[in-house]
Amino acid sequence: RWLDKNEDDGQIVRELVPAGESPLLKRASCLAGHWKCHSHVCVLYINLAPDVSYHISVKTGDIPGASSDSRVFIKLYGEKADSSKEPLLVSDNDLGNYFERGRVDEFTLDMRDIGKINRILIGHDNVGLRSGWFLASVQITVPVQGRQYMFPCNRWLDKDEADGRVEVEVYPSEILPIEKLINYEVSVVTGDVRAAGTNAKVFMQIYGETGKTELIILENRSNNFERGATDIFKREAADVGKIYKIRIGHDGTGIGDGWFLESVTLKRL
Repeated sequence: RWLDKNEDDGQIVRELVPAGESPLLKRASCLAGHWKCHSHVCVLYINLAPDVSYHISVKTGDIPGASSDSRVFIKLYGEKADSSKEPLLVSDNDLGNYFERGRVDEFTLDMRDIGKINRILIGHDNVGLRSGWFLASVQITVPVQGRQYMFPCNRWLDKDEADGRVEVEVYPSEILPIEKLINYEVSVVTGDVRAAGTNAKVFMQIYGETGKTELIILENRSNNFERGATDIFKREAADVGKIYKIRIGHDGTGIGDGWFLESVTLKRL
């Protein structure tokens, strides 16, 4: 139905309450379950081995010549497994040129659970006009583990500086406890009716037996919520236990902010 100030009842935020529930839908040990929200189907599944999101903040030093044009990579070594060398290509904070003097570039890597991180390998391919790089530090946040890892570096990765190495292994100086979150996957279907799409900022909130999540903003680099389209988002949020409703809506901003929401599918990973 419409989430539009000029259509239907004029509401731009709606609550979807389960109308039925599978007996399998209990806790994370269940294999699968589903629930329906009135005329809008919201199906909840539980998968046992999801990917884990590793949020990586890379700080370039604030000294002359610290910036690099090279391609940077990172490898994580964990208690359960090691990652491959992963290139850091597309940042979350989208600062344009990456690894510039005094800046922090943020990346997210989604991969298998490697357990507690023991150390990292970080470096670059030494290609480009300014290939040398002064790395200040790396911070890795893993919400599903409830941990944040601090890796101080403060050294050159440059064939013409210091020891000439362009990659280095670093061990964590601190492992800090943070709020533990779980993964949700949200699939949103916009209706295939005239003017169904929206340019407004869409958000949702999940309510369960142990509380509610913070507002979850549903956005990425795509042009989301177009007529007839399905948009999929992976988000980390609090574990609210057994889910009994969701709240979804938009902020009413932008040209063409009205939205016809067809359905929402929520997967608890």
